Amino acid sequence: MDPRQVYADHIGVIERIAESLCRRNGIHGADAEDFASEVKLKLLQDDYAVLRKHRGTCSVQTFLTVVIANLFRDHRIKMWGKWRSSAEAKRRGETAVLLEAAIYRDGQTFDEACNTLSRNGRVKVDRAELRKILHEIPHRVPRRVDDGARVDDLPAPFGADDGVINRERDERLQAAKDALSRAVAQLEREDRVIIRMHYFEGLSVADVARGLGIDQKRLYPRLKKLLEELCARLKGDGIGAEYLEWLNSPSP
Repeated sequence: MDPRQVYADHIGVIERIAESLCRRNGIHGADAEDFASEVKLKLLQDDYAVLRKHRGTCSVQTFLTVVIANLFRDHRIKMWGKWRSSAEAKRRGETAVLLEAAIYRDGQTFDEACNTLSRNGRVKVDRAELRKILHEIPHRVPRRVDDGARVDDLPAPFGADDGVINRERDERLQAAKDALSRAVAQLEREDRVIIRMHYFEGLSVADVARGLGIDQKRLYPRLKKLLEELCARLKGDGIGAEYLEWLNSPSP
């Protein structure tokens, strides 16, 4: 199959696989979005070089699952460095190695680690034994710090009214995002892909045109028409112009 068509047809599958990998490994929010964007860019690079390696010996979804899992491994090494199991965990075998990695590398709780190992068909150990192993392998400093308390979440030295204003602003922004999602969902499939690639993933018009096999000159007026359509639908939902500036800003 044409790799351009494979990419366009499986963009939803690609997103779900990336999201699932991040969720299982405790990666959320912007970090998960960054990984998903990295996956899409990798699949687009060098005229879909990765997708061209699919020889039809397995389904496209299986092929993408393996490819994205390998990309996640590389992404994790790049972000946090290469993980090395402790000598004691290695001495105790595969179960101890997997448990140690789940808790100290991936930042999972004990319950989450047990669930992770239960999904691994090679591991057949009950929770009592896993807890015993955890107490016996060396304690290690978790590699990832919980960044749930970001700067934006810290209390500011202002009055109570500022909190109300911020909440109202956040509610309006969320309403705008929800309305935009609904508006994009009503577009034709290829139009949805174009909007996601250009505005959500930040790809240039040239990259979008090359990736989807669309004439670049024709894509500019098509984008303009799509933006006008989205703006009209958002205004119909009561979303003010101040929340639509990003749609009308010039893009390369």
